[in-house]
Amino acid sequence: MKIRMGNTLTVKIERAISELRRGGKLVISDINSGMSVLLVASELIENHTIDELSKLARSRPNVILSKNRSKAIGISGAEGPCSILIKNFWNLDDILSLCMPLANHSIPKVDGALTESYNGIASSCILLLRQSRLLPAGLMTIISNVSLEQINKWAFDKNLIHVNTSDIKSYEKVSADSLFMSVKAKVPILHTENCEIIIFRPKDGGNEHFCMVFGKNRTLKCEQALVRIHSQCITGDVLDSLKCDCGQQLKQSIKLMAKADEGILIYLAQEGRDIGLLNKLRAYSLQEDGMDTVEANEDLGFNDDERLYYPAKEILVQLGIKNVKLITNNPKKVEHLKNLGINVIKRVPIKINPNKHNQKYLETKSKKSGHIL
Repeated sequence: MKIRMGNTLTVKIERAISELRRGGKLVISDINSGMSVLLVASELIENHTIDELSKLARSRPNVILSKNRSKAIGISGAEGPCSILIKNFWNLDDILSLCMPLANHSIPKVDGALTESYNGIASSCILLLRQSRLLPAGLMTIISNVSLEQINKWAFDKNLIHVNTSDIKSYEKVSADSLFMSVKAKVPILHTENCEIIIFRPKDGGNEHFCMVFGKNRTLKCEQALVRIHSQCITGDVLDSLKCDCGQQLKQSIKLMAKADEGILIYLAQEGRDIGLLNKLRAYSLQEDGMDTVEANEDLGFNDDERLYYPAKEILVQLGIKNVKLITNNPKKVEHLKNLGINVIKRVPIKINPNKHNQKYLETKSKKSGHIL
């Protein structure tokens, strides 16, 4: 029964994510506060969006921004998301410039911005936007004419998807818990013929992850497994981008495991430290104007690193791996895994030679993100 409930929750959130990504409206309710709101993604709003939200909810929409985006536009002291009432004379570009760096458009003056503690409904809206790989900024409108008891029927009658804040907060863990081993096949690669690829699919139909298992015997029930947890980087892994070291780390890890004739490389669908490819390229654009990688992510409203390791933990559990020798230069990744109950008995460093394009990137990873290079 718990599995069916989990599947229902994650399928509902996946539907909500799809709706947000196509520019649709969602109804989000918070049982603790008794409040319900309409939410749309800021980057997909059109000229008619504000009027539509106002008529449906019978209240004026607010712009909601993540803590980092609030700081980026000069709103200091926020402990959580910031809410800004939209002024009648603002045009579409005025609103968009609050939510994202907009070339050739200045940010309008903001008066009376309200900040919110982490547990409020705006926090859940921002979290859902981030889970959707959208900018953590949206238009949120309080639904003032419908009680919490009637909100589900109201949403149904309006053909709107309705989710609760509790579902949003638990989605990523529940989705990872639903991963199952879908298929495995032997795949000889450049450095070894002794490689097997296993695909893990969540039961909600969300992002698939995979792992590469190295070794002639591919015995998984080992006491100390050599493990690399690698987050997807299309630009580095596939296109050999010189702006980062991701592709080099991936290839060196594969060589190391092939030579040792043992190891597990877990490849997670977490592009751009889990902000998505589009937002990663937005960050690259900001770096061309002089920002470093951390500053660019934060200017877009994200944290330096948005990755979670629930899927990696679930994959290791299903493979029967209890103790790992982790190939990484990132001590925070070691701590994340330990906090999830994975026993990291050793950190195995990986040496990358910098080039003129990623020198600053690597220095930033060392100084600001704590990587040991």
